[in-house]
Amino acid sequence: MQTFGLRHSEITQAKLFDQYPQIATEFDSAIIANTKENCEIYAPEINWYLSHANADEGTKLANVYRLFQTRLSIYDNAPYKEYSLEVPNTLAIIGNESELTQDFITQAQEFDCILIPPTNISHISGELGAFKAVLNDGNEIEFAQAVLFVNDENLPKFLGIVSVQDFGSAKDILALLSKRLGTYTYKTTTLYNPHICQYHQRRPDSNGNGYCHKCVNVCPTFGVSKNDSLMELSFSQLNCMGCGGCIATCPTGALDFASFSIECMIDSLKYYQNTVILLIPEVFLDTLRDISLPSHLSPLIIPREKFPSEVHFLSMVQESNHSMIFYSPIISRPSLEAIKLVNDIYQAICQKQAIFIAQDRETLQTLYNLPTPLPHYSYIPSPKEARRKHFGERLRYLIKDGDFGTIESGESGEMIRYGRIHIDESKCTLCNSCVGACNVDCLSANAQEFALQYNPSLCTTCGYCIPSCPENALRLELSGIELNPSWFETHILAKDELFTCVECGKPFATKKSIQKIKGVMSSHFLGDNAKLRTLECCSDCKVKIMFENV
Repeated sequence: MQTFGLRHSEITQAKLFDQYPQIATEFDSAIIANTKENCEIYAPEINWYLSHANADEGTKLANVYRLFQTRLSIYDNAPYKEYSLEVPNTLAIIGNESELTQDFITQAQEFDCILIPPTNISHISGELGAFKAVLNDGNEIEFAQAVLFVNDENLPKFLGIVSVQDFGSAKDILALLSKRLGTYTYKTTTLYNPHICQYHQRRPDSNGNGYCHKCVNVCPTFGVSKNDSLMELSFSQLNCMGCGGCIATCPTGALDFASFSIECMIDSLKYYQNTVILLIPEVFLDTLRDISLPSHLSPLIIPREKFPSEVHFLSMVQESNHSMIFYSPIISRPSLEAIKLVNDIYQAICQKQAIFIAQDRETLQTLYNLPTPLPHYSYIPSPKEARRKHFGERLRYLIKDGDFGTIESGESGEMIRYGRIHIDESKCTLCNSCVGACNVDCLSANAQEFALQYNPSLCTTCGYCIPSCPENALRLELSGIELNPSWFETHILAKDELFTCVECGKPFATKKSIQKIKGVMSSHFLGDNAKLRTLECCSDCKVKIMFENV
């Protein structure tokens, strides 16, 4: 089987293909091809590029090869899992008896319709193909899909329930619902690592919520939801629309995009060195039908629009060693904050803009000649590497030994947050409760130095360590990123000396912890010299003293 199949390309110089032996113009079967026949994966972006590129044949073929390799990276690395379910033709019309609802039912000849007045419904549960409406009288009605003729904020978040106000005509609604009939297949969209999630099975905050649930906040469907009783996230690959918004806002990298994971991206970017990347979500290629692409732009096609984070953007800029253009009519708030963050970094260090945004065709054409060369850096993160570590390693290279001041983190204070933990060292007893609370290793205990250590570049500023401190010694400041080498270093926040047992001389605690205990307990033991002495004893000697005074 051929790896890449390219037909009807209008690239006539046969010698050019000698540089790309994986590409065949004549093939019986291929893994990836620009035609739907005789291949496992159809790559329509190839035809889109060839029909819009204003470049010589060598440049065209080089960019076609990059597009093929991106598809191959997804094929090799994307941990897809396919699912399927049956969707019968039962359709609930949720609305009151009216000319509008009756007209819709008349047009829905393909469906078995039932009209349910909204005032009769207690609640609705289920999923596409198997919804259930529980009525106020206790009866139940099962249906596969539904159309809402009333306003409801939550029900349209289910795949399979649509609101008439989101469509232009009944014909458009019925066309969408018809596509789902029969065997409906879908794939994994979101990858989740609960071990570095800052919501999973953690103590709730004072409001009963988790300290981090940004993914839930940005999700427009029921693709991800939270259970504040169990402190666990739930993911529905079925209800997920695959936009990727949750990926961009996750500070730890606990979430990754199945169809274009970090591994996929890094593997793809190997082929984009010394290029100007034009980043385009595949879903928006059709909006660029009448356009001419200059030869110096190399399209990188990604599955969806909302998942790129600061790590994705910084990686693309560094691996390509050029500023880039991101074309997308829709850009998520987390991605916008990430773009501003990366641009602020490059303005401070290089006095250049790293990422140019175009949300329409006219703006895109004005940006063609604006990207410029930038410092090149290649970095391969370790498997499951935390996002802040990956970002920090790339940023460290850019800063080197310089000091470029401080840049602010995300404007909202909710999506992308950077800052520092501060400590009142006089209060800290080195109990290490904060170390136990941190799951991204920005706080650590140094047993040799008897010190509490902190690396600000790894901190997600989730704030979970703050109430974990029994002495109220910690404070969080959302101060942004300090563009100097010390930002990436491990600093000592608090330090102490060992306290030795007054009986046997064995070290068993820190001086501050013993002072704290004595301050609390001494007043309770006044007049009892034996008990007062036990406050300065190790566990073995404490028992001996107590028995000696029985």
